Amino acid sequence: MKLLHSIREILQSAGDILRLLWQAHPRAFSLTIVLYAVQGILPLAAAWVLKSIFDFLQAGHFDPAYLLQPALLLLIALQGIVVFSRELTQPTMRYFQSELERQATKRVQSNVYTKVNSFQGIAYFENPEMHNKIRLAHEGVRFGVRQTLWLLVSLFQNTITLLGFIGILLAFSPLLAGLVMAAVLPHFYAYLTLGRQRYRLIYQVSPDERQKSYFTTLLTNPRAAKELRLFGVGQYLLDRLLHLFDRVHQRERQQQRREAFWKIGLGALSSLIGVLALAVVLVSAVRGQITIGDVSLYLAAVTSVQTALVTITASLSNLHESSLFYRYYTDLDALPEPLATPTPTTRPAVPPLQTGIEFRHVSFRYAPHLPWVLQEVNLHIPVGQCLGLVGANGAGKTTLVKLLLRLYDPTEGEILWDGVDIRHYAPQALRRRLSGIFQDFLQYDLTAQENVGIGDITHINNRERVRQAAAKSGAAGLIARLPHQYDTLLSLQYGNGEVGVELSGGQWQRLATARMFMREEADLLVLDEPTSALDAAAEHELYTSFATRMDNCTSIIISHRFSTLYMADKIAVLQDGRINEYGTHQELLDSEGAYARLYRLQAQKYNGQMEPKVEIA
Repeated sequence: MKLLHSIREILQSAGDILRLLWQAHPRAFSLTIVLYAVQGILPLAAAWVLKSIFDFLQAGHFDPAYLLQPALLLLIALQGIVVFSRELTQPTMRYFQSELERQATKRVQSNVYTKVNSFQGIAYFENPEMHNKIRLAHEGVRFGVRQTLWLLVSLFQNTITLLGFIGILLAFSPLLAGLVMAAVLPHFYAYLTLGRQRYRLIYQVSPDERQKSYFTTLLTNPRAAKELRLFGVGQYLLDRLLHLFDRVHQRERQQQRREAFWKIGLGALSSLIGVLALAVVLVSAVRGQITIGDVSLYLAAVTSVQTALVTITASLSNLHESSLFYRYYTDLDALPEPLATPTPTTRPAVPPLQTGIEFRHVSFRYAPHLPWVLQEVNLHIPVGQCLGLVGANGAGKTTLVKLLLRLYDPTEGEILWDGVDIRHYAPQALRRRLSGIFQDFLQYDLTAQENVGIGDITHINNRERVRQAAAKSGAAGLIARLPHQYDTLLSLQYGNGEVGVELSGGQWQRLATARMFMREEADLLVLDEPTSALDAAAEHELYTSFATRMDNCTSIIISHRFSTLYMADKIAVLQDGRINEYGTHQELLDSEGAYARLYRLQAQKYNGQMEPKVEIA
């Protein structure tokens, strides 16, 4: 049953990959198949021509005068044509096969990342197992398509060669033909077993391989270079990297020992069959039952049948190995969208915000076995007002924002946009009405123009709109001082013949804020620690921009700086996933709760009066 299941897997994945190859480049696919068919026929043609030459010479008792016979000259010419055809088809075949590999690899990579990019929610990206699956789908299919292409055409070529020579061998000695074919069964079992072991090995070392990639990135990343040298951790990371190399290499070494053991045994079996076949052919020749030409033909048949059978067996087992990796690709492609999304025919357009946003009995946890992050959150944000969110780390502030952006859906309860559950809208359509800046905003190794323009990708090349967004965030002066202004590459790691520019944390934050301002039609702004990397003067300048921009816009500010929260109309204090306090800044101060204690502690720090630290917890 296992064998039949394996064969079904091989056939299914081979069929899928053949369709993919055909779709990638029909012309190159067709020519590759034809050329491999020619390569499969040529060994048989060469053996027949050589047999005819030997028989012709034997008939003339090897008289030198026979060398000038037209028939022999024709045979020699045919042999030359066969040899030249082999030399001609090989480079041509490699060219079209390489072109087919390039196009197929591009198509597969496009499919993998189109699928990954299609996920509207981020649950998969916060799951380590998903990262293993993406890596194996990416790497396995990337090399698997190339390997499978080679295996399929090799299988096709060797099958043609086998069919030709097996007929010759059967005509000479059915018993010998049966013995040669039976000897391939241990090869099939061994290759199938080794293929499964290699598959398990690659799956087992996948987490180590991802960690290796992480450590190599850290050791060469210019943004990490300062801290690594300050704390002297470069050697520590290098030791971790080398330990991972040793662990992966040890597993590979064990696998290679097993493979070497099997291959030595199989090689001995093949040698024994070859010697036995040689003895049978020579005995027949001594008895005068076959000609010298027949000797060369039958020996070529034995060798070719053995080689073809072993190659076909190896190809089938390797195809099975490829089918196991191809399953990661198909599993990735079959993953459902983590968010419930309406069908294109039923999802309504997202109207401009008119009354406000409401969290109604919202509870959330990341998985059924994990604790609740938010519990029974009820919150109303009227249109045009600013809500401040404050709370200790882990209180649920960022999770609340993730739910509002529909990166996750609530486990319980609902979030309403003017009274309509946001799950009725397509996530991308909803997000067109939102903009923001996150504490862990990205620093793209792109130009200044692109770093700002990414905030509204449809206007990324609109220089005037980018300038306006930069002016609102206070980044215009910064960009004006760059070597190539908006065309300056903001990267020390990449560049085509030019040296990039490194920005400070505060400068990057200005650009990220400009990115937020690019989306002019946004009804809601989300600001997660918007001034954490700014000095006092830059913070004041940015507040002015915020105040101007937020006059007609609903907003949420997450901050530990009370000077930032002061501008909020209402402030919600999150504690253990619940709204613990709610009101204006003054109302919360008057209530003498956790917010008031933390506010006064922070104010005393500015006044130089230190008291024991108090946290909202």
